[in-house]
Amino acid sequence: MRFSLNFIKELLDVPVKTQNLAHTLTMAGMEVEYLEKRGDDWLFDIEVTTNRYDWLSMVGIAREIAACLGKTLKIKYPSPKTSPPLTDKKIIIEDLRDCPLYIGRLIKGIEIGQSPPWLGQRVSHCEVNAINNIVDITNYCMLKWGNPLHAFDADKLKGNIYIRRAKKGETFLGIDDKERTLNKDNLVIADERGVIALAGVMGAKNTEVDQNTKNVFLEAAIFTPLSVRRSRRTVGLDTESSYRFERRVFSEYVEYASFEAAKLMEELAAGKLAGYISSGKKSTLKTKPITISLANLSDCLGISLSKPTIKKILSTLGFKIKDSSAGKMIVWPASFRFDINREVDVFEEISRIYGYSKIEPQIPALLRKTQKDNSYTFKKKLQDFIASIGLQEIITYSIENDEELKRIEEKEPIIILNPLRKQENSLRTTLLSGMIKSIRYNLNRNQSQLRFFEIADIYYKDKNSFCEKSALAIGGSGTKEDFFYFKGIIEQILNYLNIEGVEFKQESLGSFTNALRIKAGKLEVGFLGKLDEDLRKEFDLVEEVFFSQLDSSILAKLQGIKRYVSFSPYPAISRDISIALAKKRRFQDIESLIKNEVGSFLSDLQIINIYKGKDLPKDIFAFTLRVFYQSPDRTLTSQEVDSLHNKIRSKLSQQEGLQLR
Repeated sequence: MRFSLNFIKELLDVPVKTQNLAHTLTMAGMEVEYLEKRGDDWLFDIEVTTNRYDWLSMVGIAREIAACLGKTLKIKYPSPKTSPPLTDKKIIIEDLRDCPLYIGRLIKGIEIGQSPPWLGQRVSHCEVNAINNIVDITNYCMLKWGNPLHAFDADKLKGNIYIRRAKKGETFLGIDDKERTLNKDNLVIADERGVIALAGVMGAKNTEVDQNTKNVFLEAAIFTPLSVRRSRRTVGLDTESSYRFERRVFSEYVEYASFEAAKLMEELAAGKLAGYISSGKKSTLKTKPITISLANLSDCLGISLSKPTIKKILSTLGFKIKDSSAGKMIVWPASFRFDINREVDVFEEISRIYGYSKIEPQIPALLRKTQKDNSYTFKKKLQDFIASIGLQEIITYSIENDEELKRIEEKEPIIILNPLRKQENSLRTTLLSGMIKSIRYNLNRNQSQLRFFEIADIYYKDKNSFCEKSALAIGGSGTKEDFFYFKGIIEQILNYLNIEGVEFKQESLGSFTNALRIKAGKLEVGFLGKLDEDLRKEFDLVEEVFFSQLDSSILAKLQGIKRYVSFSPYPAISRDISIALAKKRRFQDIESLIKNEVGSFLSDLQIINIYKGKDLPKDIFAFTLRVFYQSPDRTLTSQEVDSLHNKIRSKLSQQEGLQLR
């Protein structure tokens, strides 16, 4: 929709710079998509949302500008005359549901010619072609009031005017010189001979105003949106008139538009108003009162506004206001605002005119008993920590292809009944599918050693209901040895959350090899595994892929209280132990033994080397373990460290399935 600033200035003084006005309107919801200077005028291209039909008129736009600038709009409403009566015609409406009101005015003795410059400019600057003074007048009044009009050559009409449904096979030759075949979906205007207009869409060639026209029959009507939409779609037409009727026109202005057009034809085309006729009636527009609570408004916006401020905003929008009980107001929306039905609709009007930019951004209030129950804070904390240890966050789609989910052994995805695309027809039951796609995308672009994470919801069936829960996915690519890296990542996360009693148990999991089930006591936290070799090749992944999925809600439930301990200012001393371990033995057993022997002097344990040699049996795993010793209150001597280290070696040498090298 395009409007002219000079046209608006006929209705309202605009004391601000054009660019500032464009910004103000955009911030209030009337998005200005384009701004153009043309002569002494400025042209605004705006986006009109479907609920704001009132923005399809200069009066409606001027009212919006007045509200944004805190000014009062003063419109000079015409005082329509309904005399003299037109007695030689009748208006016959077949169905008042299609056309509740039809008004006709006869203007005689007109002179067809070019419009005065101001009129031609008003029309053309609103992206409507200037044609002649009569057509331009009807378009000018349509643009001003939002009510489409149509001028017929009165001498080409025969008998009464009928508003009816088209007969099957009836033809219509429009003013665009194209003939169309109609059906019962088409609402038409007809005389005794046949169709003279496609109602609310376009006039017919047989009654078109031309250079020889002397008398004009001016049509103004209310056509229902549904009837115009169906008719327009049937013939494949889209006009300025249909665009407005499809979004609903304001019946209060139909008389204003018709009478002002007739007066302009007298002033600019030497015509004389010679008759008035109408059929049907205007609908009674009564808006329902809406009670608003100032406390609810403050909760919704996050700020408190005074009653005078609220009243000023609503009154400039044409609303009526009355004080109710303490902290409440009764609001009657303007009769042309069909979209205002609820308390929150009023809140939206207040907030956008007050200015969204004046409302400070805030994190939404979250209901919680303790910090542990605050899922938003927990996820944010987890995101920040995982990013800090070198992983990159990904965001993947929650809608997947059910065939792909079945490939990774997800057997019962939730199928979407009416998917937009066949390839996206089910809700994900795991974050694995999105992780695989992200890894493959990056590997195909020569990236390697990928380290990703995602915190998102997954969806699954639970007996007769559907459920969703939050999950944490850790994934990436590399060599077989990187399995231990990802296990270390999981351990870091669990340590960060102070979750105790965690166990990694080897288990057979579909789609994975070297899989571990992660438990904390009796609760299952998640799993870690290396993607099966056949599945990896099936997905064209050129590196080994590792994936872990943890239940975020269980992590939040198990997280412990943070305890801060001062670090030791004294140096740590390290000693190495080379160990050959039978694969049936767990490293966790070695770790527990060392912790028990060293106690508070143990600072850290690190595997610094893994040995793979032909001399090692297949069931033996050899590595070098570095043990760090440190005291919180003094520097340990070499003798103390050696004594502790020898105790560890002695204990380890006594363990079955373990050999010191």
